Amino acid sequence: MNLDHEDMPSPGLKPVFTLDQQFGETIDLGRLATGGLRSMRMVTGGTIAGEQLNGHILSGSETYLTRKDQVTTIETVYVMRSDDDVIIRVIGTGNSSAKNDFDGIRLTLVFEVDEASPRAWLATRAFVAERKRDSASLSIVQIV
Repeated sequence: MNLDHEDMPSPGLKPVFTLDQQFGETIDLGRLATGGLRSMRMVTGGTIAGEQLNGHILSGSETYLTRKDQVTTIETVYVMRSDDDVIIRVIGTGNSSAKNDFDGIRLTLVFEVDEASPRAWLATRAFVAERKRDSASLSIVQIV
């Protein structure tokens, strides 16, 4: 394999849909014995809107671990139902840091969906997402 960057295509990003989330209670677990501050925020609902997918969020959560260097690692899980009645589970991992050029969260996403459904393509593609700080709107793009 030739890893010369000139021979490799540059990936592109294709907007797919937006999750407009409704948040519930934030639960603070406190300072962990292993280090860092842990908290969880419940996702109580919301909508999915885009050219390729529409529907609503059934439930979910976002779990945060703020490290000593003030970088926050994030794990997310959302369960959604598309307008054509397909159940979709989304797992995200990423981080948040106001020290970067973007103030908010950035995630990599993995989708789980029934292989016989018309939404099975979600499980076979690569996706990333970002949400500006203090926003409830998560923009999801496909890496192409």
